[in-house]
Amino acid sequence: MKKNVWLVWIFALCVSIGLAQNANPIQTFKPLRSEGDFPPSLNEALAASPKDNPHNVFLKNLISEGKILYGTALNLYIDRIADQLLAQNPDLRKELHFYIYEVPEVNAYSYKNGVILVNMGLLAQVTNEAELAFVIAHEIAHYSEHHGTSGKKSKSKSKDYIADYMESHQYSREQEFAADRVGLAQFFKNSSYSFEVLDGIYDVLLYANLPLDEIPFERSEVETDFYSFPENYFLKTVSAITNRSSVVDTFLTHPNIEKRRSAAKALARTFSNENRKKFIQPEEDFYRIRDLARFSCVEYYLVRHQYDRAVYNIHVLQQQFPNHDYLDISLATALYGASKHKSEGDVSSTCKPYKEVEGEMQQVNYFLSKMTRPEYSLLALRKAWTAYRKHPEDPYLESVVKDLVKDIFVEQKKKYSDFCDYPQGTKLEDITDTAATENNANKTPVNKYDRIKQQNHYSKVLPDPKFKTVNYMLVDIHQDSLFRELVNDATLNAETYELLNSISGHPDGNKNLVIDKPYYKISSSNSSPRSLRNAKHLQNMMARSVSKMGGKAIKTDFDISSIKSSEQYNNIALMNHWMDDLNHGEYMEMRYHTSKYMDEVAQALGSSKVCHVFVSRQVNRWFSFNKLALLMASVPCPYLWPVSITNSVFPKYSTKSVFVITDFLTGEFDVATGFRQESPMSKAYVNGFVYSQLEDYIKGKK
Repeated sequence: MKKNVWLVWIFALCVSIGLAQNANPIQTFKPLRSEGDFPPSLNEALAASPKDNPHNVFLKNLISEGKILYGTALNLYIDRIADQLLAQNPDLRKELHFYIYEVPEVNAYSYKNGVILVNMGLLAQVTNEAELAFVIAHEIAHYSEHHGTSGKKSKSKSKDYIADYMESHQYSREQEFAADRVGLAQFFKNSSYSFEVLDGIYDVLLYANLPLDEIPFERSEVETDFYSFPENYFLKTVSAITNRSSVVDTFLTHPNIEKRRSAAKALARTFSNENRKKFIQPEEDFYRIRDLARFSCVEYYLVRHQYDRAVYNIHVLQQQFPNHDYLDISLATALYGASKHKSEGDVSSTCKPYKEVEGEMQQVNYFLSKMTRPEYSLLALRKAWTAYRKHPEDPYLESVVKDLVKDIFVEQKKKYSDFCDYPQGTKLEDITDTAATENNANKTPVNKYDRIKQQNHYSKVLPDPKFKTVNYMLVDIHQDSLFRELVNDATLNAETYELLNSISGHPDGNKNLVIDKPYYKISSSNSSPRSLRNAKHLQNMMARSVSKMGGKAIKTDFDISSIKSSEQYNNIALMNHWMDDLNHGEYMEMRYHTSKYMDEVAQALGSSKVCHVFVSRQVNRWFSFNKLALLMASVPCPYLWPVSITNSVFPKYSTKSVFVITDFLTGEFDVATGFRQESPMSKAYVNGFVYSQLEDYIKGKK
């Protein structure tokens, strides 16, 4: 009897541990990382020639940039679906390799080499396992039927562009119908998945551009009992979501969703749906996988500075996961990032115009479009402060709070007495607190000594008829002693900080410098062999120069064919995510979201200082009015002929170069400069500019 009790107890313990492990990834979510050995199929894709299949270029770029996910719980879930669909096709199953493409769009892709990519956005939007299985069956059909563009170019010499367009794209539309038919009849039918999900999956595809859910964004999300925004900051009604079922597909590469739906349902009616299921794997596994994908989409929006989508989708997820640490910190991150863009004068890259948005999310875009710079900063500070008080040991949150305090009280020149200690709408005659009515209550210290004295003698700030919403946004924070200390530090140390920053080269004395892959763009092409070759030569030159100057250069490799472990691959992925964050931040000085995940990369590389160069070279037209004018002017002056002839014969390049050295752990820039030059010797000017900047940095100049 005792033995049986012990067995039951051990079994219950194992089950509880398993459930805890299943729950853990969501409750303590961190951005997903690939796991295990680097897959041979991805190595094969890297080695494949673009001549074999032009799609190989796209796939190789995704792998090289670390945008493919393998070995995670999400991958295993997809593999088990493929096992169900191909249980009667074991040979075909061996040819196929499924990976996740980390983008929020609802889509999937199949490649000639047997690689099938499932977008993170698809995992985030489907409503059951069978819907996902149908999309995977569709992609398997593309592979098994050897689908792809015809590759035939129109031989027509007419100017009938519509006919030419239809000729080159009609084949793709036929393939979509065929993939639905073959996927349904040959793979989906041979599994136990229910045909009843066809309506659902076509709805997912039909409204693929919408957020994770449609939940009203209430004013209480951005207001408190202490303050409120003006009424015109909120829409009374949002725009209805357009019915896309009647879209004409004449000029689309894919057929109308309703046509595909009708054809698939007509075929499904010829099959029996008896004993078929929406879930074959445990239902809770599906929702756990979908939640991971949804959190990952939020992560994508933060890295790409798409803060309107981040804010709304965080709002959706918070209905299911209230007081979730990752979501709270991510909301603070999104508002902080938006406030930094607003301080630069432009939030258009972070928030779509509200008229281009439909459904409940439109309320977010409208609200963000109405806020002023101080309101952005203060709302971000409120969210960041709340998260920081819960996690005072978090260095990222601490740096965000300090940066926002500096922005408000130093950059925007706000005073502590600008922020009231009483809720908006409070009347002076209603205040009974005698300490608040002292004569010096609203006096502003005139110098730093008075400010120092007032630190321990704080008087409440009374309401003022001139106060607006911003003046009441810190009511519940204003009297916090830690907050007052941060404000005092920011204001008192501002001048000292600027002085130290102006005379420092690399203050930590670390001359180890990571030389990142330069971004080299020639004319309208940014991925041509010539651009890549110039970028590689520039990186090599930078590495040699740093070594000669006494520093240590650490190159980030172009070729990842030698990658064997997930640790190596994940470091490449992290580095590329950080560069995406930096590029979308337009190199502004801020605490970048991805910096908090870069400790492992810094340890692996031996430095957190990264040098990045952006070069854009535009070839001017060979013939121009200026060249002609100089040539005509030189006719009566023979001594100008050599100059005018040289100017006419050799092309000129308009070159823009940006040179940045930043610490990817702190987001602080040691160097940020650039130049623009018009000259026939573009490459020489770029090399000289980069060399001089490296020399100044290594030798401690500013």
